Amino acid sequence: MIGGMVGEIVFVNKFYNGLQSDLNQVAKSIEANEEHVNNDQTVALCSALVKKWEKGKRTLLTLQNHNTVRNLDDKIVSLQYVVQSDNYNDAVIFVYSAINYIDDVLLDSMPYLSNLL
Repeated sequence: MIGGMVGEIVFVNKFYNGLQSDLNQVAKSIEANEEHVNNDQTVALCSALVKKWEKGKRTLLTLQNHNTVRNLDDKIVSLQYVVQSDNYNDAVIFVYSAINYIDDVLLDSMPYLSNLL
């Protein structure tokens, strides 16, 4: 049982850290292309991000709270559509909202002694 719990923690942390790294790349691309967010580079980064998310989402739904996964799903899907609509302000809001949300999820996914007592 402890091995399964450790495996879950490792998978969740590794997946979310990778996703956050991808989101940071999207954020840099959005900020570098403020006048035209709907460019080939940003769209490609968003598509790769969504593919990665869709691949791991089903596993996360079995390991985590469904509301946590659905909230992040909304942010990622919305980010993709906002980028495609060439809306800089909303793209910045959604990308940083997703990055901050992952920070919060990662803080909650690690068991701390204060949480166990």
